Amino acid sequence: MKAENGIIIGPNTKVKILLDANQAPVIEALVKLNKNFSKLRSPILRNLLARRVTIAEACKIANCKIDDFLKSMAKIGFKANFSHTDVLPTDVPLSNYQATTPSIDFTRKATVVELDLRPYLENDQDPLRVIQKSIKQLAEGDRLKLINKFEATPLIVLLESQGYLHQVDFIADDYVVTWFEKNTMGFCATALPENTTEPEEIDAFNAVKNRFSANKIKYIDVRYLEMPAPMLLILEHIDSMSEDQLLYIYHKKVPLFLLTELEESGFAYHFNFHSNTGVDMLIYRK
Repeated sequence: MKAENGIIIGPNTKVKILLDANQAPVIEALVKLNKNFSKLRSPILRNLLARRVTIAEACKIANCKIDDFLKSMAKIGFKANFSHTDVLPTDVPLSNYQATTPSIDFTRKATVVELDLRPYLENDQDPLRVIQKSIKQLAEGDRLKLINKFEATPLIVLLESQGYLHQVDFIADDYVVTWFEKNTMGFCATALPENTTEPEEIDAFNAVKNRFSANKIKYIDVRYLEMPAPMLLILEHIDSMSEDQLLYIYHKKVPLFLLTELEESGFAYHFNFHSNTGVDMLIYRK
């Protein structure tokens, strides 16, 4: 099935533009082009990344050529602009380019956790678990040195939303170092209010909970997990939720960034605050 839309796309076009035009054919064509694009089948990950990532960035992530990506889209009705003047050409070593503007103060000494993702990718292994483990090791002010063949755009999007500083250094064509620093000024969550939830809000919270059968409620506790583990765990659960299921979360803060993703992905949520000691959260499909 073709996406007869006539939309002109190029390296800087957001992937969301393609999906909004005709989602199913786009995903089918991209998975056929490169199996790494199969992650677009996940609604939550799709909503989280697609609107932020350009075609050029998606090609770096999936390790495919921009021209091949554009050709695959042209076959289903998009008009491809093959001019690469405004992005990194695929035939020029990344080492010829300057590093991105620093946001980390490297004059300050810090504990560094180093992780090389290349062996995992070469063995076709998903490095997410080892990345999560490395992130959990970081204390405030610590840094993660991530070595990869390309810029780790999805991880940058995720950790930046959690308040982590980052810097990308293009050392060589297939050697890219991405630094992450656990920032004490993170903005992914906000402190709880001093006052507890108003009685009418508690009634609304309980009314929502009582709409679901006991065997359809899943309870998870993220209060003692380090960022970004709480959001990843929540996303993992809601990705496969049906309309008759409810996710009950014990949290210590209000995950502001997650709220936007939930709203745009068709989920509703309610809170029950316990002063400044914790918050219960309900998530369900609208």
